[in-house]
Amino acid sequence: MDNNNRRESREEYRKRMEERIQKQVNENRQREEEEQTTEPPRYQPDDNNYQGPQGNFEPPVKHHYKMPNWMRALIWLLIILVALGGFYEYHKVHSAATGMFANGDGKISKKLQRGEPVSVLAMGTDVGALNRGNKGGNTDSMELFTINPKAKTITMTSVPRDILVRVNTDDGPDYVKLNAAYAIGGPKQSVKQVKELLGVPIDYYAVINMGVLEKVVNSVGGVDVDNPFAFDYEGHHFKKGKQHLNGTNALKYSRMRYDDPNNDYGRQRRQQQILQNVIQKFKTSGSISAANKILDAVGDGVKTNIPIDDIATLYGNYHGAMDNVKTYHFQGQNATIEGVSFQIASPKEINRVSRLVRQQLGLKPKKVVNHETRMYKSQPNYDGYNNTDFILPGGASYNDPGSGNGSDYVVGGRSRLESDETSSITSRSSRRQTQIYESPYNYEYGY
Repeated sequence: MDNNNRRESREEYRKRMEERIQKQVNENRQREEEEQTTEPPRYQPDDNNYQGPQGNFEPPVKHHYKMPNWMRALIWLLIILVALGGFYEYHKVHSAATGMFANGDGKISKKLQRGEPVSVLAMGTDVGALNRGNKGGNTDSMELFTINPKAKTITMTSVPRDILVRVNTDDGPDYVKLNAAYAIGGPKQSVKQVKELLGVPIDYYAVINMGVLEKVVNSVGGVDVDNPFAFDYEGHHFKKGKQHLNGTNALKYSRMRYDDPNNDYGRQRRQQQILQNVIQKFKTSGSISAANKILDAVGDGVKTNIPIDDIATLYGNYHGAMDNVKTYHFQGQNATIEGVSFQIASPKEINRVSRLVRQQLGLKPKKVVNHETRMYKSQPNYDGYNNTDFILPGGASYNDPGSGNGSDYVVGGRSRLESDETSSITSRSSRRQTQIYESPYNYEYGY
């Protein structure tokens, strides 16, 4: 290569490698010729078993099979080609991942080096699948991955996109669905909301344009799913039971929502089926070449804050976890707010999922107390079944930043408050409208 950082073509790379191989073969041949012309050392009187010129015992003669030069050269050639081939594939991985991964600083994460459990929030956006370009949009799906290399386990926890959350903005608190956090503050805001909602650390995020799912599935030769019921969607009939899907039909299979008796939860399960099968197929091939096929398929449809310097360590220390993939579901309760359908996370469900995730990360369980649990406990009549009318706290309005008084409690609805929180209602309610209540996670979880 020249000094202008020009990317080396594949043909130039192959030529350079052939020259290196030929050089190695010539050196081996020269070394063998020198060994043949060199007289072997004679036994000296102090050698073992030597009995002098008059002795009857002669040193044993060892007959060695001498490998022909052409065979030795061939073996060297094969070894070098295998080694360099692997290097070339890794070089392709690094090149293809440059636009996908975050820029590195040359340092490898100590957490990854030690092989500690990590978590990744994967967010699927609807812009690619619906041909709206690659900008904007809410998160169509959210999966929290935990990777535990010691337990050799990956867990996928589906987080409902319609869960009610409080997002702190420059204009004040805003009460929206979880999937809107991405539109408000990008992937970092989405990560922040899930961390606060579940009381768990999240190490990395990945934003996935759902349009690339089709290419990824095709790159592994399709996926096998077990469909719980027959349905038609976008011109294709999906029969009940096990079936093999190509990329186009896998994307359709993952998107159908309204004909599913479980609504978005049913779609989440179908999406998990596809992701789980992709992971299993990649694990079966288990090669850098297979990784390259997926990276080529993904193109610019995935963005992550995982540093590019950590790729090799992440694959080397964590790929064994693909042996066992488990799926979990976060189950919300139905609610209606100002005529809009929501899902509400009960404190019991929040803490159940939090314990599962923290256990996979090797962390002790902690009771989660946050905006969402306090809103839930301050409801005077809501139960998620017979009464689904949910009242926003502090007189706030849905999707109206700064509305209300900033309290986490329903005005006049204190019958379900815990006794140790009741005394603080008055002080919280008296705050100015534009003030933002500080998240309890700042001191409870150290995030």
